[in-house]
Amino acid sequence: MVNDRTSTSGDVVLECTGLHKTFGALTAVRDVNLSLRRGHILGLVGPNGAGKTTLLRMLTTLLRPTRGNVRIFGHDTRAEPLAVRRQIGYLPDFFNLHRDLTLAECLRFFAYAYDIPPADIPQRVHDALAATALLDKRDNLVQHLSRGMVQRLGMAMLMVRDAEILILDEPASGLDPGARVQFRQMLRDLGRQGKAILISSHILSELEDTCTHVAVMDRSLLLEMGTFDDIRRRTFSRLRYRIRVLGDMAAAQAAATHAGATLTPAEPGVLTVDAADEEDVARTNAALVAAGVPVVEIRLLSDLENAYVRITTGGGVDHGTR
Repeated sequence: MVNDRTSTSGDVVLECTGLHKTFGALTAVRDVNLSLRRGHILGLVGPNGAGKTTLLRMLTTLLRPTRGNVRIFGHDTRAEPLAVRRQIGYLPDFFNLHRDLTLAECLRFFAYAYDIPPADIPQRVHDALAATALLDKRDNLVQHLSRGMVQRLGMAMLMVRDAEILILDEPASGLDPGARVQFRQMLRDLGRQGKAILISSHILSELEDTCTHVAVMDRSLLLEMGTFDDIRRRTFSRLRYRIRVLGDMAAAQAAATHAGATLTPAEPGVLTVDAADEEDVARTNAALVAAGVPVVEIRLLSDLENAYVRITTGGGVDHGTR
């Protein structure tokens, strides 16, 4: 699991307390407490209108909180906005670029704007284009890029900056499947380098494969925050697994029942197992193998998507929830 990286995480680099934002009678963010450490990749999820983008804009000094505080590397975002901006890289959902520049020229422009030493710029531009699979497009005009390539160029801009904290609002929007795989790997690599990353996304399955932690927002409130294991334990009393096997289903059910699991036959060749923990399902797997039943697949059904549904609506598919 990606969560294994959390043991190497460092100090808190971003912390907000009692963060609140109103627009007239509308409360967009209500008393949010949130922290981010080095090496952590925090996925921020929630329905449209939950307050995610407003929260990100306050963290990046683009909006002043109605009340509450944000400190980034010890700097208060209201009192020291320029010091904060030197520490962060922000990629909004939609952003404008100079369409008549080439990709390399665009990155050089931002490198100079970020006050990167001129001697370092050529290598930084090359590395950023290579990391985002845009090296072969370096001399193409920005105006000829697809939506997905524009998103990748946005990430390249942040990599040229080499900020310690990356705040990304729906960065995978428009990426094709291959680019999504590469993007997830890029985020994991940056996390291993000690970068702190806060990423807003609606693609829950990709967050589960990438992030170390998750925060769930709904109706301006931060409802849950923690590792995936923490949230699963708080959301589900038992973990539900789908086990696909070959051969005699009666023998499979007898072996799994002997291992102490609760079984519900779902479809031919499939057992649904409600396990207390991962060790429980491991014992079930061992019992099936010992009984000569080939195990083809074990898949966790009590995943982030189902946890998200239950947290935000109190309903969803029943996977042994409290």
